[in-house]
Amino acid sequence: MNISCRFCGASVESTAKICPGCGKVMPAYRGAELKNKSSFSNADNNDGLTAGRIRAQTPYAANRSGRQMDKLDPNYGTPKARREHLPENYDPRKDNGKLPFQAATGSGKQSARSIIGPGIAYLIKFIIIIAIGLVLYAVGRVFITSHSGYDFDLDNDIKLASKNYSTAFDNYFEETKWWFDFSKNKVTFTGTTSDGHEYKMVFGRDEDGQTAVTQLHIDGKKITNEDNNIMKNYILGTFMVQGEIKHASALGKGADEIQE
Repeated sequence: MNISCRFCGASVESTAKICPGCGKVMPAYRGAELKNKSSFSNADNNDGLTAGRIRAQTPYAANRSGRQMDKLDPNYGTPKARREHLPENYDPRKDNGKLPFQAATGSGKQSARSIIGPGIAYLIKFIIIIAIGLVLYAVGRVFITSHSGYDFDLDNDIKLASKNYSTAFDNYFEETKWWFDFSKNKVTFTGTTSDGHEYKMVFGRDEDGQTAVTQLHIDGKKITNEDNNIMKNYILGTFMVQGEIKHASALGKGADEIQE
């Protein structure tokens, strides 16, 4: 009667002591074990382990030669190795070694893409972070400048209608636009008056450290501080203009009362 070697799956005489396929000791040689069916046995075979069951129970594939087994296990052929590689003793959870003859998947090109891909992703993230930082910087500079005030050193009896540039320019100009000029690293403002004059201003620092208009163009004509004091001769007037009342409810009166 032939049985299947539980290590390599080769067909072996039941009376054989050594498997001719893998060279391991056959279970029949271990005494009365052959009389008892294995937990994996079937009616046709006392030992009953097919090659498929062997592959599931041992890390070694079927039909390996003795030389190949030597390469896989330096202790191959010793009693300890025989015990460890028995299907009933093998525990895949404890096998941390690499499966024999396992080929790596993929190609060199895939490996190269795995290096280039993350590099490009990091570069894109870096660019996005820089762009967001520049936008936040520009918005912050515009906000701080537009909400800054200016000490015109006026008499105490003169009261200004506005406390900052944003309110003053909203009251004085019909159209307003604030933005940050990255080429000059300056906050810039443009506005159009009710009579159609266009103002363009560039903000900087005054001699006393205050936020002030350092460059002014009116209808394309440049106004300089050497000939005119820009803040007192041009900007002061915008701070003195009262804001328009947009709704009748602001006065606490009805629309009919205002018309009267």
